[in-house]
Amino acid sequence: MRKHHNKLYFGQYSHKATFRIPQINRLYPTSDFYIDRFLRNKNLHKSVLQTAHFIKTNRNKMKFRIQQRSCIVYANRDLILRAINLLWEHWTALDSIDTNSTTVYNDNTIVCKRLPLGKYQYQVHVKRKMYNNITANQRELLFNYLTQNSDNATVTNRNLKSWLSGAGAIHYDLSGYFYVKDEKALTPVYMISKHIVDKVVKFVKV
Repeated sequence: MRKHHNKLYFGQYSHKATFRIPQINRLYPTSDFYIDRFLRNKNLHKSVLQTAHFIKTNRNKMKFRIQQRSCIVYANRDLILRAINLLWEHWTALDSIDTNSTTVYNDNTIVCKRLPLGKYQYQVHVKRKMYNNITANQRELLFNYLTQNSDNATVTNRNLKSWLSGAGAIHYDLSGYFYVKDEKALTPVYMISKHIVDKVVKFVKV
């Protein structure tokens, strides 16, 4: 995630995400009248239809630009995260005005012959008292992110998973970790709440 200037996009949005989507230039004009017509056109690429539905549903919460080969979305963090989850395969860039953004990972690196669970490059350790640093909405977002697509992330710690789900912790100590596939998949974790991260271990396969 790159840090941008200190002015909000369009005077109100903190994040900008870029998606490279096949046939996206066909999504024009973008008024609700034409969006409804596009949604009935089953010949359009699936991701174009998903983008059209996202625009119609969230138009009053964001700004967007349709270009020849890409769609640029300007919004605040939570909505940008939803857009990234929806259009993960097409996400190419993210910019933010957050002046407090931190390095995605530290110097903890482990060389190995096999990645954890065969595919995850990062092990994210959470703070023992993370419940003091995360809101209920952020907890729900993190749980959904870690459990909805195992190609990107997974949580194997039963106690941590139970607490994130809202069912309550099995025991008081929430120290634990979860896995994410790569640096791109790590970015949404920091977008949701960077304050819960204690350390990040990077695994390098040789």
